[in-house]
Amino acid sequence: MDRRQFVLGSAVAAGSALGLPDLRASAQGKPSQMVLMTWGGLWGDSMRDSADAAFESATGIKIIQDRGSSPGERITKIKVNINDQKFDLVQLHDGIVPLAMKQGALEPINRNSPRLTNLSNVPDRFIQSHWVAMIYSPLGIIYNEKLVKNPPTSFADLWRPEFKNRIVLPDINHSIGPYIVPIGAIAAGKPPSDTATGFEMLKKMAALQPMWAKDTDSIMNALRSEEAVIGLLYKSQTFTVQNWGTPVKWVYPKEGAILYSSGTAIAKGTKNLELAEQFLNLTLDPKIQTTYADKFNYPGTNNHMIGLLQPGLQERVRLTSEEMSRLIDLDHTTMADQRPDWTDRWNRIVSG
Repeated sequence: MDRRQFVLGSAVAAGSALGLPDLRASAQGKPSQMVLMTWGGLWGDSMRDSADAAFESATGIKIIQDRGSSPGERITKIKVNINDQKFDLVQLHDGIVPLAMKQGALEPINRNSPRLTNLSNVPDRFIQSHWVAMIYSPLGIIYNEKLVKNPPTSFADLWRPEFKNRIVLPDINHSIGPYIVPIGAIAAGKPPSDTATGFEMLKKMAALQPMWAKDTDSIMNALRSEEAVIGLLYKSQTFTVQNWGTPVKWVYPKEGAILYSSGTAIAKGTKNLELAEQFLNLTLDPKIQTTYADKFNYPGTNNHMIGLLQPGLQERVRLTSEEMSRLIDLDHTTMADQRPDWTDRWNRIVSG
């Protein structure tokens, strides 16, 4: 056996541990690389070292990451290349998936594909017609235990007057920026779809002069510096702030927490549909998903992922069945359709 045969055999053996098919027979017709559009930074690095590496090990195909685009720009790139597609896979958060679907940027998910073996272990709430979530986290309230003497218990507590100038929230350009509108409605005792109430609550929030953060790192840093004592944050990121030595605690609001999820779709017009399905399936593999729990405290969507974690990490990422039942799924389709109008209204209200 020459060196090339040995390396290929070793790669196939590694892939078999993750349930990937032996692709040696079809090696001649394979591309040398495929392109995944995703986030940069630590997330992109983690994808590179987990799903990307496992895929290359099993297939010999290198995954090239496009990290320089925002989620909206990823959709545009797919659209302009649709007749000669340069991209194969795209990672998006749940709030922007409806826009990608409306613009025809995604291939439908074939639930009967023999390559999507992990789908059966993913709850239906995480599977859409053109996208599948791989990780999720509840969005709730984070507060400084040292500086907040009366702990919050609900979204409504964000509007308490003593928090004036000390609240940090995502601004409208953040991926979850529009969430403050349904959260305002919820805080007022109305359904999240009550847009009129949501914007009235936004006016009240603007009067409290919160800090509007353009990204999640800015939210966490405002809490770290103690410029902010309360805000909106995912449960998963709370542990990052705690690891910095900041005395913060995360609260599951009594009204229910907002579900945030992120996952993978196949680019419309990909020349490598079956291989893209295989990669998508890898993102749903419970072993692969433990990487994101370990690095980011995100629970994976595969039902078998939790059982593969160490007990301490299980406690960080697990939600009880009662908490899962009270996760609020926002109407992302309507919110995506209304985002330009909401952005204009938000800017007028916040600018005064």
